[in-house]
Amino acid sequence: MTERGHDVVERQQGEMRMAELARRSGLSVATIKFYLREGLLPHGTRTGVNQAVYGTSHLERLRLIRALARVAGLPLHTIRTVLDALDEGPSVLDAMAITQDALVGEVEGSEPDTEARRRLAEVVRARGWNCEPGSPAYLAAERAIADLQAEELDELLAHLDDYARIADEVGRLDLQAVASLGRLDVMIRGVVLGSVLRRTLLDTFVLLAQQHHANAPRVAEPVAIDGS
Repeated sequence: MTERGHDVVERQQGEMRMAELARRSGLSVATIKFYLREGLLPHGTRTGVNQAVYGTSHLERLRLIRALARVAGLPLHTIRTVLDALDEGPSVLDAMAITQDALVGEVEGSEPDTEARRRLAEVVRARGWNCEPGSPAYLAAERAIADLQAEELDELLAHLDDYARIADEVGRLDLQAVASLGRLDVMIRGVVLGSVLRRTLLDTFVLLAQQHHANAPRVAEPVAIDGS
């Protein structure tokens, strides 16, 4: 079979050479070789002394690494932690928890604020959320409430339940969007991209809504008429 014929068979089988893998993943050959050396990407199937072919799983893994590195901005050691955990075959729930923890990172700050903790616990209880109090996301929420308290933004704190209701709907939509993606690597990539990129989208939507409501005509209050 000719060289071109071999290439056709490989494409039919979902296999690709390094150059095609680079093109489809959006990464350079040098970057892919770096990930191979670091053990973040499994080696391909050898077809010669200096040649190998790669499959769909390699492409999915590279796209996940790219999302973690370039979109989420995670350091190499955190990416390795996420990938090592995924390679252990966790449940979807555990995989998402690992990814969430990586995206949030370490929560810095002073000692936990008792009032912020109480307020968050009330919101979680009211929404019926099943959350892990020790998770980075939970601690970050406590820190956010404590910061609002420190700035005496009581007007915003009064709407915690409303913000939680909106967040509940966004979280549900996020999970629906990634639930049908199939393989775990693809699903986690969807979680990473959705969390990071949707955050900017949601923030800008809020700004646009603020513009709208600030420009909306106000209904004039009725003027009292003295009947005397």
